[in-house]
Amino acid sequence: MIRRLSAPFIALVLALVSVAAPSALAQTRAAPAPAASAVGTIAAVVNDDVITVTDLQLRLRLALMSSGLPASQENQQRMLPQVLRLLIDEKLQGQEASRTGVAVPAQDVDKALASIAGQNHLSTQQLFTMLKSTGVPQAALEDQVRAQLAWRQLVQRRFVSQVEVSDTQIDEVVERLRANQGKPQYLVASIFLAVDQDSNDAQVRALADRLVSEVRKGAPFPAVARQFSQAAGAQNGGDMGWVLAGQLEPALDQVLGGMTQGQVSDPIRTLGGYNILLVRDKRVVNAQTATGVKVRLNQIVVPVPSTAPANRVDTVVGQMRNDFKDISGCEAFRTKVKELGVTANPDLGDVLLSRLPQGMRQVVSGLADGQVSPPMRVSDGVAVMMVCSRADAGGDGIDRDQIRAGLAEQRIDMMQRRLLRDLRGNAYIDIRL
Repeated sequence: MIRRLSAPFIALVLALVSVAAPSALAQTRAAPAPAASAVGTIAAVVNDDVITVTDLQLRLRLALMSSGLPASQENQQRMLPQVLRLLIDEKLQGQEASRTGVAVPAQDVDKALASIAGQNHLSTQQLFTMLKSTGVPQAALEDQVRAQLAWRQLVQRRFVSQVEVSDTQIDEVVERLRANQGKPQYLVASIFLAVDQDSNDAQVRALADRLVSEVRKGAPFPAVARQFSQAAGAQNGGDMGWVLAGQLEPALDQVLGGMTQGQVSDPIRTLGGYNILLVRDKRVVNAQTATGVKVRLNQIVVPVPSTAPANRVDTVVGQMRNDFKDISGCEAFRTKVKELGVTANPDLGDVLLSRLPQGMRQVVSGLADGQVSPPMRVSDGVAVMMVCSRADAGGDGIDRDQIRAGLAEQRIDMMQRRLLRDLRGNAYIDIRL
Protein backbone atom coordinates (compact mmCIF):
# COMPACT_ATOMS: atom_id res chain seq x y z
CA MET A 1 0.00 0.00 0.00
CA ILE A 2 1.36 3.40 -0.97
CA ARG A 3 -0.28 6.69 -0.12
CA ARG A 4 0.61 10.07 -1.57
CA LEU A 5 1.80 13.04 0.48
CA SER A 6 -0.87 15.48 1.60
CA ALA A 7 -0.46 19.25 1.64
CA PRO A 8 -0.52 19.39 5.48
CA PHE A 9 2.23 16.76 5.65
CA ILE A 10 4.42 18.69 3.20
CA ALA A 11 3.81 21.88 5.17
CA LEU A 12 4.91 20.15 8.38
CA VAL A 13 8.19 18.95 6.89
CA LEU A 14 8.93 22.31 5.29
CA ALA A 15 8.24 24.01 8.62
CA LEU A 16 10.78 21.72 10.24
CA VAL A 17 13.37 22.49 7.57
CA SER A 18 12.76 26.22 7.97
CA VAL A 19 13.17 26.07 11.73
CA ALA A 20 16.26 23.85 11.59
CA ALA A 21 18.10 25.81 8.89
CA PRO A 22 16.91 29.43 8.63
CA SER A 23 20.14 30.58 6.96
CA ALA A 24 19.62 28.12 4.10
CA LEU A 25 16.13 29.47 3.51
CA ALA A 26 16.77 33.19 3.68
CA GLN A 27 14.64 33.75 0.58
CA THR A 28 11.53 32.19 2.13
CA ARG A 29 9.04 33.45 4.68
CA ALA A 30 9.73 32.16 8.20
CA ALA A 31 7.44 29.29 9.19
CA PRO A 32 5.93 28.90 12.68
CA ALA A 33 7.78 26.49 14.93
CA PRO A 34 6.14 23.05 15.10
CA ALA A 35 5.38 21.31 18.32
CA ALA A 36 8.44 19.63 19.82
CA SER A 37 6.90 16.20 19.39
CA ALA A 38 6.55 16.74 15.62
CA VAL A 39 10.25 16.03 15.11
CA GLY A 40 9.65 12.40 16.03
CA THR A 41 6.64 12.03 13.74
CA ILE A 42 6.77 9.03 11.45
CA ALA A 43 6.86 10.06 7.80
CA ALA A 44 6.61 6.55 6.34
CA VAL A 45 6.66 2.89 7.30
CA VAL A 46 8.57 0.56 4.96
CA ASN A 47 7.91 -3.03 5.97
CA ASP A 48 9.41 -3.14 9.49
CA ASP A 49 11.40 0.10 9.21
CA VAL A 50 10.32 3.70 9.72
CA ILE A 51 11.37 7.01 8.19
CA THR A 52 10.86 9.94 10.53
CA VAL A 53 10.11 13.52 9.63
CA THR A 54 13.57 14.33 10.96
CA ASP A 55 15.14 11.84 8.53
CA LEU A 56 13.19 13.40 5.69
CA GLN A 57 13.95 17.03 6.43
CA LEU A 58 17.69 16.30 6.88
CA ARG A 59 17.85 14.42 3.57
CA LEU A 60 15.94 17.20 1.82
CA ARG A 61 18.46 19.74 3.08
CA LEU A 62 21.39 17.49 2.07
CA ALA A 63 19.94 16.94 -1.41
CA LEU A 64 19.46 20.66 -2.02
CA MET A 65 22.92 21.55 -0.74
CA SER A 66 24.73 18.75 -2.61
CA SER A 67 22.99 19.38 -5.92
CA GLY A 68 23.53 23.14 -5.83
CA LEU A 69 19.80 23.90 -5.99
CA PRO A 70 18.50 27.00 -4.20
CA ALA A 71 16.69 26.15 -0.96
CA SER A 72 13.60 28.14 -1.93
CA GLN A 73 10.17 27.19 -0.63
CA GLU A 74 9.10 26.17 -4.13
CA ASN A 75 12.13 23.92 -4.62
CA GLN A 76 11.57 22.28 -1.25
CA GLN A 77 7.95 21.57 -2.06
CA ARG A 78 8.81 20.15 -5.49
CA MET A 79 11.71 18.02 -4.23
CA LEU A 80 10.13 16.66 -1.06
CA PRO A 81 8.13 13.77 -2.62
CA GLN A 82 11.16 12.60 -4.61
CA VAL A 83 13.42 12.78 -1.57
CA LEU A 84 10.93 10.69 0.40
CA ARG A 85 10.74 8.28 -2.52
CA LEU A 86 14.54 7.94 -2.52
CA LEU A 87 14.55 7.32 1.24
CA ILE A 88 11.90 4.63 0.81
CA ASP A 89 13.96 3.03 -1.95
CA GLU A 90 17.04 3.11 0.30
CA LYS A 91 15.10 1.30 3.02
CA LEU A 92 14.01 -1.38 0.53
CA GLN A 93 17.54 -1.69 -0.84
CA GLY A 94 18.99 -1.93 2.66
CA GLN A 95 16.47 -4.56 3.69
CA GLU A 96 17.28 -6.66 0.63
CA ALA A 97 21.00 -6.22 1.23
CA SER A 98 20.61 -7.41 4.83
CA ARG A 99 18.42 -10.31 3.77
CA THR A 100 21.07 -11.51 1.32
CA GLY A 101 24.00 -11.03 3.70
CA VAL A 102 25.49 -7.88 2.15
CA ALA A 103 27.34 -5.78 4.72
CA VAL A 104 29.32 -2.59 4.14
CA PRO A 105 32.48 -2.34 6.28
CA ALA A 106 32.97 0.96 8.11
CA GLN A 107 36.27 1.49 6.33
CA ASP A 108 34.48 1.41 2.96
CA VAL A 109 32.15 4.17 4.11
CA ASP A 110 35.12 6.17 5.43
CA LYS A 111 36.94 5.71 2.13
CA ALA A 112 33.91 6.90 0.14
CA LEU A 113 33.50 9.94 2.38
CA ALA A 114 37.19 10.76 2.01
CA SER A 115 36.77 10.54 -1.76
CA ILE A 116 33.80 12.93 -1.69
CA ALA A 117 35.80 15.34 0.45
CA GLY A 118 38.89 15.05 -1.75
CA GLN A 119 36.88 15.73 -4.90
CA ASN A 120 35.85 19.00 -3.28
CA HIS A 121 39.43 19.81 -2.21
CA LEU A 122 38.49 19.29 1.45
CA SER A 123 39.54 16.98 4.26
CA THR A 124 36.85 14.70 5.65
CA GLN A 125 36.64 16.85 8.77
CA GLN A 126 36.26 20.00 6.68
CA LEU A 127 33.45 18.31 4.77
CA PHE A 128 31.65 17.46 8.01
CA THR A 129 32.15 21.02 9.28
CA MET A 130 30.64 22.39 6.07
CA LEU A 131 27.65 20.06 6.46
CA LYS A 132 27.18 21.08 10.07
CA SER A 133 27.18 24.77 9.10
CA THR A 134 24.10 24.11 6.95
CA GLY A 135 22.38 22.06 9.64
CA VAL A 136 23.17 18.61 8.20
CA PRO A 137 24.80 16.10 10.61
CA GLN A 138 27.50 13.88 9.16
CA ALA A 139 25.30 10.83 9.89
CA ALA A 140 22.92 11.93 7.12
CA LEU A 141 25.67 11.73 4.50
CA GLU A 142 27.09 8.53 6.03
CA ASP A 143 23.68 6.84 5.80
CA GLN A 144 23.28 7.85 2.17
CA VAL A 145 26.76 6.62 1.24
CA ARG A 146 26.30 3.34 3.14
CA ALA A 147 23.01 2.65 1.35
CA GLN A 148 24.56 3.35 -2.06
CA LEU A 149 27.52 1.07 -1.38
CA ALA A 150 25.29 -1.76 -0.12
CA TRP A 151 23.03 -1.59 -3.18
CA ARG A 152 25.98 -1.44 -5.56
CA GLN A 153 27.53 -4.49 -3.89
CA LEU A 154 24.24 -6.39 -4.04
CA VAL A 155 23.71 -5.56 -7.72
CA GLN A 156 27.26 -6.60 -8.57
CA ARG A 157 26.95 -9.85 -6.65
CA ARG A 158 23.57 -10.78 -8.08
CA PHE A 159 23.71 -9.67 -11.70
CA VAL A 160 27.27 -9.37 -13.01
CA SER A 161 27.71 -13.13 -13.35
CA GLN A 162 24.37 -13.36 -15.17
CA VAL A 163 25.28 -10.86 -17.86
CA GLU A 164 27.05 -12.26 -20.89
CA VAL A 165 27.76 -10.16 -23.95
CA SER A 166 28.51 -12.30 -26.98
CA ASP A 167 30.91 -11.50 -29.79
CA THR A 168 27.90 -11.47 -32.11
CA GLN A 169 26.28 -8.69 -30.10
CA ILE A 170 29.51 -6.69 -30.18
CA ASP A 171 29.76 -7.28 -33.93
CA GLU A 172 26.28 -5.77 -34.32
CA VAL A 173 27.40 -2.59 -32.57
CA VAL A 174 30.58 -2.45 -34.66
CA GLU A 175 28.57 -2.77 -37.85
CA ARG A 176 26.22 -0.04 -36.67
CA LEU A 177 29.22 2.22 -36.04
CA ARG A 178 30.48 1.60 -39.56
CA ALA A 179 27.02 1.98 -41.09
CA ASN A 180 26.45 5.28 -39.30
CA GLN A 181 29.45 7.07 -40.77
CA GLY A 182 28.36 10.59 -41.60
CA LYS A 183 25.56 10.56 -38.98
CA PRO A 184 25.57 12.40 -35.63
CA GLN A 185 26.79 10.90 -32.38
CA TYR A 186 26.11 12.45 -28.98
CA LEU A 187 27.95 12.45 -25.65
CA VAL A 188 24.96 12.21 -23.32
CA ALA A 189 24.16 12.44 -19.62
CA SER A 190 20.70 11.73 -18.24
CA ILE A 191 18.45 12.01 -15.21
CA PHE A 192 15.74 9.37 -14.82
CA LEU A 193 12.71 9.76 -12.54
CA ALA A 194 10.55 6.64 -12.25
CA VAL A 195 6.74 6.66 -12.37
CA ASP A 196 5.41 3.46 -10.83
CA GLN A 197 1.75 4.50 -10.61
CA ASP A 198 -0.31 6.64 -12.96
CA SER A 199 -1.52 8.66 -9.97
CA ASN A 200 2.05 9.88 -9.40
CA ASP A 201 2.63 11.01 -12.98
CA ALA A 202 1.79 14.68 -12.47
CA GLN A 203 3.90 14.87 -9.31
CA VAL A 204 6.96 13.36 -11.00
CA ARG A 205 6.48 15.56 -14.07
CA ALA A 206 6.39 18.65 -11.85
CA LEU A 207 9.68 17.61 -10.25
CA ALA A 208 11.24 16.95 -13.67
CA ASP A 209 10.15 20.40 -14.86
CA ARG A 210 11.70 21.95 -11.77
CA LEU A 211 15.01 20.14 -12.21
CA VAL A 212 15.20 21.21 -15.85
CA SER A 213 14.52 24.81 -14.83
CA GLU A 214 17.25 24.81 -12.18
CA VAL A 215 19.85 23.13 -14.44
CA ARG A 216 19.14 25.70 -17.14
CA LYS A 217 19.71 28.40 -14.53
CA GLY A 218 23.13 26.94 -13.78
CA ALA A 219 22.74 24.10 -11.27
CA PRO A 220 25.39 21.47 -12.16
CA PHE A 221 23.76 18.60 -14.06
CA PRO A 222 26.07 15.88 -12.59
CA ALA A 223 25.33 16.97 -9.00
CA VAL A 224 21.57 17.03 -9.65
CA ALA A 225 21.77 13.58 -11.24
CA ARG A 226 23.66 12.16 -8.25
CA GLN A 227 20.98 13.33 -5.84
CA PHE A 228 17.77 12.73 -7.79
CA SER A 229 18.26 10.30 -10.69
CA GLN A 230 17.12 6.70 -10.22
CA ALA A 231 19.28 5.23 -12.96
CA ALA A 232 22.33 3.09 -12.16
CA GLY A 233 24.58 5.76 -13.65
CA ALA A 234 23.42 8.40 -11.18
CA GLN A 235 26.61 8.22 -9.12
CA ASN A 236 28.60 8.96 -12.29
CA GLY A 237 26.64 12.16 -12.78
CA GLY A 238 24.26 10.44 -15.19
CA ASP A 239 26.97 9.90 -17.81
CA MET A 240 25.86 7.61 -20.66
CA GLY A 241 28.91 8.00 -22.89
CA TRP A 242 28.71 8.38 -26.67
CA VAL A 243 25.31 7.48 -28.12
CA LEU A 244 24.47 6.88 -31.77
CA ALA A 245 21.26 8.01 -33.40
CA GLY A 246 18.80 5.12 -33.07
CA GLN A 247 20.49 3.64 -30.01
CA LEU A 248 18.06 4.91 -27.34
CA GLU A 249 14.33 4.41 -26.90
CA PRO A 250 12.38 6.00 -29.80
CA ALA A 251 10.99 8.86 -27.67
CA LEU A 252 14.47 9.76 -26.43
CA ASP A 253 16.07 9.32 -29.83
CA GLN A 254 13.54 11.64 -31.47
CA VAL A 255 14.34 14.45 -29.02
CA LEU A 256 18.08 13.80 -29.08
CA GLY A 257 18.18 14.24 -32.86
CA GLY A 258 17.16 17.89 -32.53
CA MET A 259 19.48 18.84 -29.67
CA THR A 260 22.67 20.88 -29.81
CA GLN A 261 25.82 20.72 -27.70
CA GLY A 262 25.24 21.95 -24.14
CA GLN A 263 21.45 21.75 -24.44
CA VAL A 264 19.21 20.25 -21.72
CA SER A 265 15.99 18.63 -22.90
CA ASP A 266 12.50 19.12 -21.53
CA PRO A 267 11.28 16.06 -19.56
CA ILE A 268 10.66 13.12 -21.92
CA ARG A 269 8.05 10.51 -20.96
CA THR A 270 9.00 6.91 -21.62
CA LEU A 271 7.45 3.67 -20.39
CA GLY A 272 9.17 3.75 -17.00
CA GLY A 273 9.10 7.45 -16.17
CA TYR A 274 10.57 10.82 -17.13
CA ASN A 275 14.00 11.37 -18.65
CA ILE A 276 16.08 14.55 -18.87
CA LEU A 277 18.94 14.56 -21.37
CA LEU A 278 22.05 16.71 -21.55
CA VAL A 279 24.16 16.76 -24.72
CA ARG A 280 27.71 17.26 -23.48
CA ASP A 281 29.26 17.03 -26.93
CA LYS A 282 28.26 16.20 -30.48
CA ARG A 283 30.18 14.93 -33.49
CA VAL A 284 29.74 13.21 -36.83
CA VAL A 285 30.68 9.55 -37.05
CA ASN A 286 33.46 9.08 -39.58
CA ALA A 287 36.42 6.86 -40.20
CA GLN A 288 38.47 8.76 -37.63
CA THR A 289 35.84 8.49 -34.89
CA ALA A 290 36.66 4.88 -34.19
CA THR A 291 40.32 4.91 -35.19
CA GLY A 292 43.51 6.70 -34.26
CA VAL A 293 45.39 6.99 -31.00
CA LYS A 294 44.69 5.27 -27.72
CA VAL A 295 45.96 7.15 -24.63
CA ARG A 296 46.49 6.14 -21.02
CA LEU A 297 44.99 9.12 -19.20
CA ASN A 298 45.20 10.34 -15.60
CA GLN A 299 42.92 13.12 -14.37
CA ILE A 300 41.85 15.01 -11.26
CA VAL A 301 38.71 17.17 -11.18
CA VAL A 302 37.90 19.65 -8.43
CA PRO A 303 34.13 20.26 -8.50
CA VAL A 304 33.14 23.88 -9.13
CA PRO A 305 29.47 24.55 -10.03
CA SER A 306 28.79 26.25 -13.35
CA THR A 307 27.13 29.04 -11.34
CA ALA A 308 30.28 29.76 -9.31
CA PRO A 309 31.56 33.34 -9.59
CA ALA A 310 34.65 33.98 -11.70
CA ASN A 311 36.83 34.68 -8.66
CA ARG A 312 35.98 31.24 -7.24
CA VAL A 313 37.01 29.57 -10.51
CA ASP A 314 40.19 31.66 -10.65
CA THR A 315 41.06 30.64 -7.08
CA VAL A 316 40.70 26.93 -7.86
CA VAL A 317 42.64 27.28 -11.13
CA GLY A 318 45.46 29.09 -9.32
CA GLN A 319 45.59 26.50 -6.55
CA MET A 320 45.70 23.59 -9.00
CA ARG A 321 48.33 25.30 -11.13
CA ASN A 322 50.46 25.73 -8.01
CA ASP A 323 49.85 22.15 -6.79
CA PHE A 324 50.95 20.57 -10.10
CA LYS A 325 53.53 23.06 -11.39
CA ASP A 326 56.56 20.81 -10.73
CA ILE A 327 54.88 17.47 -11.46
CA SER A 328 56.31 15.32 -14.23
CA GLY A 329 55.35 11.74 -14.97
CA CYS A 330 52.26 9.79 -14.00
CA GLU A 331 53.70 8.25 -10.86
CA ALA A 332 54.39 11.73 -9.49
CA PHE A 333 50.93 12.84 -10.66
CA ARG A 334 49.18 10.03 -8.75
CA THR A 335 51.32 10.71 -5.67
CA LYS A 336 50.31 14.37 -5.71
CA VAL A 337 46.63 13.44 -6.09
CA LYS A 338 46.94 11.19 -3.05
CA GLU A 339 48.70 13.95 -1.08
CA LEU A 340 45.76 16.24 -1.81
CA GLY A 341 43.46 13.75 -0.07
CA VAL A 342 41.66 12.45 -3.17
CA THR A 343 41.09 8.71 -2.79
CA ALA A 344 39.35 8.24 -6.14
CA ASN A 345 41.65 6.56 -8.67
CA PRO A 346 42.92 9.25 -11.09
CA ASP A 347 43.81 6.61 -13.71
CA LEU A 348 41.09 6.64 -16.37
CA GLY A 349 42.71 3.72 -18.18
CA ASP A 350 43.15 3.43 -21.94
CA VAL A 351 40.75 5.55 -23.97
CA LEU A 352 40.53 6.38 -27.64
CA LEU A 353 41.56 9.98 -28.13
CA SER A 354 38.72 10.47 -30.59
CA ARG A 355 36.13 9.53 -27.94
CA LEU A 356 37.03 12.37 -25.59
CA PRO A 357 34.90 15.56 -25.60
CA GLN A 358 36.24 18.04 -28.11
CA GLY A 359 37.75 20.48 -25.63
CA MET A 360 39.49 17.74 -23.67
CA ARG A 361 40.62 16.06 -26.88
CA GLN A 362 42.35 19.25 -28.05
CA VAL A 363 44.20 19.66 -24.76
CA VAL A 364 45.25 16.02 -24.53
CA SER A 365 46.40 15.96 -28.16
CA GLY A 366 48.92 18.71 -27.42
CA LEU A 367 50.45 17.06 -24.34
CA ALA A 368 53.70 15.13 -24.35
CA ASP A 369 53.70 11.89 -22.35
CA GLY A 370 54.15 12.70 -18.67
CA GLN A 371 53.39 16.41 -19.14
CA VAL A 372 50.73 17.95 -16.90
CA SER A 373 48.02 20.00 -18.59
CA PRO A 374 47.07 23.53 -17.57
CA PRO A 375 43.99 23.62 -15.30
CA MET A 376 40.98 23.34 -17.58
CA ARG A 377 37.41 24.45 -16.88
CA VAL A 378 34.99 21.58 -17.49
CA SER A 379 31.22 21.46 -17.07
CA ASP A 380 31.24 20.52 -13.39
CA GLY A 381 34.66 21.65 -12.17
CA VAL A 382 38.30 22.34 -12.98
CA ALA A 383 40.44 19.49 -14.33
CA VAL A 384 44.13 18.74 -14.64
CA MET A 385 45.19 15.85 -16.90
CA MET A 386 48.27 13.91 -17.89
CA VAL A 387 48.92 11.40 -20.68
CA CYS A 388 50.95 8.47 -19.35
CA SER A 389 51.41 6.75 -22.70
CA ARG A 390 49.89 6.54 -26.14
CA ALA A 391 49.79 4.02 -28.94
CA ASP A 392 48.16 3.35 -32.27
CA ALA A 393 44.73 1.89 -31.63
CA GLY A 394 45.48 -0.85 -34.15
CA GLY A 395 43.16 -2.59 -36.60
CA ASP A 396 40.05 -0.57 -37.26
CA GLY A 397 40.52 1.17 -33.92
CA ILE A 398 37.15 0.12 -32.51
CA ASP A 399 37.43 -0.65 -28.82
CA ARG A 400 35.51 -3.92 -28.46
CA ASP A 401 36.16 -4.08 -24.72
CA GLN A 402 34.53 -0.70 -24.28
CA ILE A 403 31.54 -1.84 -26.33
CA ARG A 404 31.27 -5.01 -24.23
CA ALA A 405 31.39 -3.03 -20.99
CA GLY A 406 28.77 -0.58 -22.24
CA LEU A 407 26.34 -3.33 -23.24
CA ALA A 408 26.83 -5.10 -19.91
CA GLU A 409 26.24 -1.86 -18.00
CA GLN A 410 22.97 -1.24 -19.85
CA ARG A 411 21.69 -4.70 -18.95
CA ILE A 412 22.73 -4.45 -15.32
CA ASP A 413 20.96 -1.09 -15.07
CA MET A 414 17.77 -2.61 -16.48
CA MET A 415 18.01 -5.58 -14.09
CA GLN A 416 18.57 -3.44 -10.99
CA ARG A 417 15.62 -1.20 -11.93
CA ARG A 418 13.44 -4.28 -12.29
CA LEU A 419 14.58 -5.64 -8.93
CA LEU A 420 13.82 -2.35 -7.17
CA ARG A 421 10.41 -2.18 -8.85
CA ASP A 422 9.63 -5.72 -7.61
CA LEU A 423 10.77 -4.83 -4.10
CA ARG A 424 8.41 -1.86 -4.10
CA GLY A 425 5.55 -3.94 -5.44
CA ASN A 426 5.95 -6.58 -2.74
CA ALA A 427 6.54 -4.18 0.16
CA TYR A 428 4.21 -2.67 2.74
CA ILE A 429 4.70 1.07 2.35
CA ASP A 430 2.55 3.43 4.38
CA ILE A 431 3.10 7.18 4.07
CA ARG A 432 1.71 8.66 7.27
CA LEU A 433 -0.36 11.82 7.12
